[in-house]
Amino acid sequence: MKIVVLMGSPRRKDSLSACKVIEEKMNESQHVEFEYVYLKDIDIADCKGCDQCFKKGEQFCPIKDDVIQIRQKLVAADGVIFASPVYAYQVTGSFKRFIDRLSYMFHRPELVGKPAITLVTTGGGGQRQVTKYLKMTACGWGCNLTGCIDVISSFYTKVNNKFYSQAYFDNKNKELRKKAEKMLSIMVSKKLAVPSYYNVYMFYGLKSKTYTSDADYNYWQSKGWMNSRYYYDAKLSLGKRLFGSTVDALIKMMWKKYQANTINE
Repeated sequence: MKIVVLMGSPRRKDSLSACKVIEEKMNESQHVEFEYVYLKDIDIADCKGCDQCFKKGEQFCPIKDDVIQIRQKLVAADGVIFASPVYAYQVTGSFKRFIDRLSYMFHRPELVGKPAITLVTTGGGGQRQVTKYLKMTACGWGCNLTGCIDVISSFYTKVNNKFYSQAYFDNKNKELRKKAEKMLSIMVSKKLAVPSYYNVYMFYGLKSKTYTSDADYNYWQSKGWMNSRYYYDAKLSLGKRLFGSTVDALIKMMWKKYQANTINE
C-alpha cells in the first residue's frame, strides 16, 4: 500500500515530524510506503484562468509541468495526507497554487472513496480556517476524509532538549496514532464510508457543474452519477435522502431561474 503526502511546508520540521508518527504507527502492523511530495520543490506554474479544463477537459490545459505527474500519483495511491502549516490564515502559497491547478477536480472528482487525512500545523492560530479549507478540498476531490488533526508547533517542538509542553506532545502523538490506525483499517478493508450530510451536500453541489460544462456532464454520465444519490451505492438514512433531494431541487430551481433571466436579457 502507498500513501502520498502532499506537503505544503517549505521546511522539514513539525509537519514532517507529525506525518512520521502516522507513518511509523501504520508500519507497525502493515508495510505502507509513504511518498512525501514537497510542493515547493516541484514545477507548478500559476493557473492562467483560461477555463479550458472546465469547458473542454483537463487535457486542454496549456500548462505542461509537474502537476500532471503528481495528479497521477494521487489517483494511483491508496491514501492521501494533506499537510500544510498556516500561512496568513491559509495554506502555503505552493499548496494553494497546486489546488488552483487541479480546480477541475471539484467538477470531476477523481479520488472518490480514497482515504485521506488533513494535518495542519500552526504557530498559534488559523488552524480552524485551514482545516476547513483542506476538508473542503479533500471532500471536493471525492476523498473519504478519515480524520483531521491540527498541531500547535510551539508546543510540539523541542527546545533545549525539552518539550515546551510534554503533555501536549504526548496527547498529540496519541491522536496522530489513532488517526493512523483508523486510516489504515479503512485502507486494508477497502470499506466505503457512509456519507455525512456534508458529503451529500458536496455531491449535489458539484453535480450542479454539469449544467454548464459538457466536459463535466460527460464525466458524470460516464460514472453513472447523474441519476444517483451519491458516488457509490451507500446506505443513506431517510434524513440524508430528503436533505439531498432538497438540495438538488433548490439547485435545479436556481438553474431554471438563471436560464429564464438569461433568455429575457
